[in-house]
Amino acid sequence: MGNNVSIFIGSDSQVYGSIVRYITAIVYKYGNRGAHYIFNMDEVPRMKDDFLRLYNEGSRTVETYEIISEAIPVNILMEFDYANIKKTLSSPLVGAFKGWPNARFKGGEMFSTKAADWICRNYGEITSDWNKENKANSHLRVA
Repeated sequence: MGNNVSIFIGSDSQVYGSIVRYITAIVYKYGNRGAHYIFNMDEVPRMKDDFLRLYNEGSRTVETYEIISEAIPVNILMEFDYANIKKTLSSPLVGAFKGWPNARFKGGEMFSTKAADWICRNYGEITSDWNKENKANSHLRVA
């Protein structure tokens, strides 16, 4: 992939009524020329335990890291949207994930967790635009 490419993986979640929407984003950053991302969205029944929901964000990041790092020999950074401040719900989670190689936590530039957060909050708008575009191009077929 070259020395100029960095890969960042991170997850976020939002509660919407009776569901939790998880987004895991993989960001490909090309030097100083910008970045592209892909993502996976998963909706599960809402759990009452916010700590478990936040833990699941980290688990999804690690699971994606393991899959990609086995397949692609490139340096991958895992980003966790957890603060190491005693007052926050996520602070105990820092200890659960800090042993992983290439793990970084809230503070500084967080590419994948910011992308995941934005997608999570705007998913309905994104899919609506995508559906409109594909409906407008529905006469195009791939053979």
